[in-house]
Amino acid sequence: MGPLLLLRTRGRHSGLSRTIPVVILRHSDEQWLVAPFGATHWVHNARATDRAELGRGRRFRTVQLVEIDDERTPEILYRYRRAFGLVPFVRRAFTATPADGPSAFRAEAEQHPVFLIRAVS
Repeated sequence: MGPLLLLRTRGRHSGLSRTIPVVILRHSDEQWLVAPFGATHWVHNARATDRAELGRGRRFRTVQLVEIDDERTPEILYRYRRAFGLVPFVRRAFTATPADGPSAFRAEAEQHPVFLIRAVS
């Protein structure tokens, strides 16, 4: 699966478990989850409850997803696009490119929700 992990969220209406492949960005000793396609179902589920599970196979860990919308967002989007820009759907999801610099991603911040991943003890 390469860098892919599976994200499990609980359906906000159905209560059923929903799973989607995601990639995690590591930056500044923290882990970040970016929604390249905008406010999709997993984003709505994560907003409804801040708990989710990340993992592969049978090994999952419970995490807290904290949505951020501050001065860190453009930098995280820039680093995400730079790290995963070889993936065609990531490249197409963003108008700004790494050559434009982090400030160019400020205009795209509303289109790509960003979550800080925290461990749950």
